Amino acid sequence: MSEETKGAAGGATDPAGDTPPMLCELAIAAAERARDMPRYLMQAIAYTESGYISEAHGRRVAWPWTVMAEGKGRYYPSKDAAIAAVEGLRARGVGNIDVGCMQVNLHYHGDAFASLEEAFDPVHNVAYATAFLLDLRRKANSWTRAIKQYHSRDRERQFTYRARVYEEWEALRHGRVAVPASPTMPGADGKKSQPGGISPSSVNWPPRSYSEQKRLETIMRARVMSVQR
Repeated sequence: MSEETKGAAGGATDPAGDTPPMLCELAIAAAERARDMPRYLMQAIAYTESGYISEAHGRRVAWPWTVMAEGKGRYYPSKDAAIAAVEGLRARGVGNIDVGCMQVNLHYHGDAFASLEEAFDPVHNVAYATAFLLDLRRKANSWTRAIKQYHSRDRERQFTYRARVYEEWEALRHGRVAVPASPTMPGADGKKSQPGGISPSSVNWPPRSYSEQKRLETIMRARVMSVQR
């Protein structure tokens, strides 16, 4: 997400390690429900922005530790490695950097986060991207225009990007890409959408305190591990 982003998938190196890719997907599912977004829209954008075909998982995944800069996307094995990469880029004077699940651009949107730790956190990264897209939708009065503007103000890039997002979105809506169901605990009310079955009305989105952020991260990771077993 930037004025001139080229997307994270091109020229990317494959990640090592086993960080659960569902951290992005669980945060996205929760945000879509909490903000009453069209189902799978944010997931389609995430696949377009930070997605790659994972041999380990047998499908496309959105990767939380993705960095896009200087025309290259790289998928790092951990948050710490991704943060170190961004710090190295900044030390060389590179400022146009996209990060995280939703590839939020630090040059245009860096003030939205208190730190790189927060910028890469899936909950905060997704929450900011969701709010940004909703603001674009409010101003443009069109999801199509909002999706194009999320990526770039260049018209040619906008149309190419929109086509990619709609292709991913169509596949998701017709069940051609496997994604986790809305993250509720077994037996929980199906209307509850936050990780662990927390009702949207019971939690601020995104969480504003460090303790609340860590609590949601813990719930998300527990849910990921239960799905993997």
